[in-house]
Amino acid sequence: MGRTVAKDTAPKRARASSRKVTYSLPAAVAHEVDRRCAGSERGKSRLVAEALAFYFAAQDRRALALLYAEAAQDPQFQADNDAVQQDFAALDREAGKALR
Repeated sequence: MGRTVAKDTAPKRARASSRKVTYSLPAAVAHEVDRRCAGSERGKSRLVAEALAFYFAAQDRRALALLYAEAAQDPQFQADNDAVQQDFAALDREAGKALR
């Protein structure tokens, strides 16, 4: 007499790539998370994850802007940039004519 065991064929949910963590938040921030998530189907974890993703992206943009600002002051970067612009000037003019 054999036993049949049903396999779970449902796709893995995004939760599988999540990790449960605990952080302390200032009381005012925790209250605001509670207030904004009240009645929402999305949940606190998703709100916090999205907020952190936006925060990290903003940090990355600031870091990149700083690198570009530093590069703009570099004489070799400026020379290379000028050479590229000269090399592509004719193509830019040609593309501009085609768009009109």
